[in-house]
Amino acid sequence: MLRDENVSLDWTTYSNLASIYIDANLIGKAETALKELEKKNAQKNLSAFQHLITLYGKTGNLLEVYRVWRSLKLAFPKTANISYLNMLTVLVKLNDLPGAEKLFREWVSGCSNYDIRIVNVLIGGYLKENLFEKGEELKEVSRRRGAKPNSKTWELFLNYYLENNNIGKAVECVENAISIGEKWVLAVTVVGKIMGYFEGIKDVDGAEGFVGILDKVGDGGVGGEVLEGLIRCYAAAGRMSAVIKRRVKMENVELSDEGKSLLEKITVT
Repeated sequence: MLRDENVSLDWTTYSNLASIYIDANLIGKAETALKELEKKNAQKNLSAFQHLITLYGKTGNLLEVYRVWRSLKLAFPKTANISYLNMLTVLVKLNDLPGAEKLFREWVSGCSNYDIRIVNVLIGGYLKENLFEKGEELKEVSRRRGAKPNSKTWELFLNYYLENNNIGKAVECVENAISIGEKWVLAVTVVGKIMGYFEGIKDVDGAEGFVGILDKVGDGGVGGEVLEGLIRCYAAAGRMSAVIKRRVKMENVELSDEGKSLLEKITVT
């Protein structure tokens, strides 16, 4: 490709090439491509700097990540939030939590817009390392600064609680995320784990409460996975229902053969 005279060899060419090498685990070749990328960035393009940081992060080369970050800041003394967001994300992925905390403090000292997206990255870093108290404290400090938790914030805590089998708190996070009103999709695997928990302890009321929270999304129904989970919960608890069959029909959901069989068993005739 690089010998083709019809190919424009700008910085994006080397960025794409480095990404291909990284995906192939050819780290040496990737870093050579990144050096060429840097040479092509004579115009000090912000996007080029950010690609360099991201791609060096994917190679695991923390020294180069910091070196390029210093170059970016020299080129852009008024460093934008998006640049801090990108750099912080890379540091957290590389498990450089002390470096991430230092960078976050630097951002806070000079930011005019307290961006919840940047806060979320550090919260994610804390929760990843099981530093729950730090994550919770940062959430509350940020709230006082005017950066209210968004759906991503609650999703981070949701995943933490699920990993620690605290289903009650996980359900609260789902409710908080939905109440914000942002476009947010709850993963099917998360729904399955929560409904499976209620089935396991035969807690029909808990399952119904969770379904009620999902109903607030208001997109035309909770879906087959949720209703089938509710059916299994009723069956496990030996409870009967006069409304679930009607709801399945109203929402026009397709149940598995097992779900259909259990639905007949729990339906009050």
